[in-house]
Amino acid sequence: MSVAEEGAPAGEIGAPTQRAWVRPTLGRRIKWRLEQGIYVAFEAVLGILPLTWLAGLGRTLGGAAYRIFPRRRRTVERNLRIAFAGERAQDELKAMAREVFRRSGANLLCSLGTADRDPATMTDTLTVHGVERLHAALAPGKGVVLVIAHMGNWEAMAQWLPLVIPPEVKVANIYRPLNNPWLDARVLATRSRQGLHLFSKDESPLAMAAFVRAGGVLSIMSDQRAGVAGELVPFFGRTTSATPLPAILARRTGAALIGVSLRTRSTGRWALEFHAPEEAHLATAGVMRFLETIMRVSAEDVFWFQDRWRPGRKAPQRLEGRVARGEVPDPSKLRRVLLWADEAGQWPSAPEAVPADVRYERTGRAEDGDWQRAPGEAVRAFLDRVDAGAALPLDYVVGGGSEVRAACRALGLGWVEGGA
Repeated sequence: MSVAEEGAPAGEIGAPTQRAWVRPTLGRRIKWRLEQGIYVAFEAVLGILPLTWLAGLGRTLGGAAYRIFPRRRRTVERNLRIAFAGERAQDELKAMAREVFRRSGANLLCSLGTADRDPATMTDTLTVHGVERLHAALAPGKGVVLVIAHMGNWEAMAQWLPLVIPPEVKVANIYRPLNNPWLDARVLATRSRQGLHLFSKDESPLAMAAFVRAGGVLSIMSDQRAGVAGELVPFFGRTTSATPLPAILARRTGAALIGVSLRTRSTGRWALEFHAPEEAHLATAGVMRFLETIMRVSAEDVFWFQDRWRPGRKAPQRLEGRVARGEVPDPSKLRRVLLWADEAGQWPSAPEAVPADVRYERTGRAEDGDWQRAPGEAVRAFLDRVDAGAALPLDYVVGGGSEVRAACRALGLGWVEGGA
């Protein structure tokens, strides 16, 4: 008997798509039920506590996480260094990273505590601004694509969206089905309580286009790395793989693009705002510029924990993704690459970078020809020093052998074997 046969809903808009499940073992079914029970109990407890309490507790836990999870801290700080290089000093970015941890803790706990609350009881918790921009975009009847980032109390946003949109307009978002089918069904039930439909990320874009073309509102989380399916465009000035879906849907359906930000205005209180892009017709590069504007409303509320500009592990010199449609501006923030000389002092030849948005260095400073092996200094400590020697972080190292490779892996840097 398959999981779908055991009660996991499937097959229609607002339900997960059928997946090729094999029959789960008894141990896995027990594990799923335990996870479901723990989650439901935890959610129920959080649901009866005031959101101001949850936010305060979340901030405390987030502050502790900043201190005890150095790898996560490094990821957040790296993202912020890339996004705000040249705009904020290093000490400002470190303070910003601490606040990201605190607000992420508050937003996470409050999202869990919001799931079962009646939005009508939260009128003092969430204020809405710019709804007239959304209504103006809906007026032609061609649908709206909402460009959204992982930002703020996302559960409150999911619950409130259907309440600020005319009742005759259908609202949907795209989500990743959970591996646990019973938890997945609970998420679906929670999100659909206010009339929100859900598309699995595995569903056909044609179904999403049909939904938008019929006048619906579809929200798309657009801030995550898209991998081989994405288009290579600058994001905060650094080339990365971005989802082309908002631009494609808007182009093919004639729908308007509207952005949504969600910022913390005080402990346990948020402000949701709708934004209209300045550009009339947006390709993927334009959508990402628009998303930057949205995220800058409150960068501390953004969930920066995904390594957004992470070098690929197997070939860090080659970014995953394909050439973008339309005019793409040149990146203003080049990838930093350190060339590591061999014992004879010969520089390795670097493999071709794709795209060619790299700056080669031989010390912590570009092309100054004054590089040294830093005798007596550990490789990892030396790489840390080089990384911190510029506003932008180091991306990958060419050459140096197994010791350098191990240090790069420990620091989350890419490593490439250099040619002669």
